[in-house]
Amino acid sequence: MAGNPFTDPDWASTTTDQIDRLVGKVRDNVTNNVVRVIRGIVFGIVVVLLAVVLAVVALIMVTRALQALIGLATTEGRAVYLSYLIVGGAFLAAGAMLMGRRRSGS
Repeated sequence: MAGNPFTDPDWASTTTDQIDRLVGKVRDNVTNNVVRVIRGIVFGIVVVLLAVVLAVVALIMVTRALQALIGLATTEGRAVYLSYLIVGGAFLAAGAMLMGRRRSGS
């Protein structure tokens, strides 16, 4: 009879090998899934942080370009104030549009 320790001299090593394979398979499955989840979380955080940094740099570049364009068109030193007014107005308009499109949370 297979699996009987009295008639099978390799019963201990066979059982140990089966347990080792089972534990190894479970450990590999759990570890691989946990590693995938942690990688997704870490890469997601990195992408969000990079997106925020790139958005800030892009906003600075747009504001400076607008200041340069306004400075070419005017002779007075009001390019900075006008660029801030234009960029602020654009953000205000975008925010007002998004607020108008929101839905109630109930």
